[in-house]
Amino acid sequence: MDAHAGGVADDIRADYLASYEGDRFAESMRYVRRHPEELPALAELLPHIETPVTVIASADDHLVPLANAQFLDERLSTSRLVVLEAGHFAWEESPNEYAATVLDSVAAHRMVRAVDHPAAGLSA
Repeated sequence: MDAHAGGVADDIRADYLASYEGDRFAESMRYVRRHPEELPALAELLPHIETPVTVIASADDHLVPLANAQFLDERLSTSRLVVLEAGHFAWEESPNEYAATVLDSVAAHRMVRAVDHPAAGLSA
């Protein structure tokens, strides 16, 4: 096990790192940088999304500003904003907090489904 990967097995970490081979990281940055250009269209669509959304952001992310997460949270009617004390790779820097946030979100969604739709909540 690699101590820097939060207890993640070496083969799983290697697979994750392989996803950034070549110019994939640079390509993802081009996508992120286009975000401000696309915000006006996105702003009109967000209020219509009814699916519960957990927006996870990092307080010290130097690539994606916290304002992006706040923008989403302010416009999504069923959102919850969680800000982690981490940088851009929050899932690596704060793996326990990140995982707990994801698991809490899934559990909360299942609980709501179980109350609103008892048969669906049991199988979801």
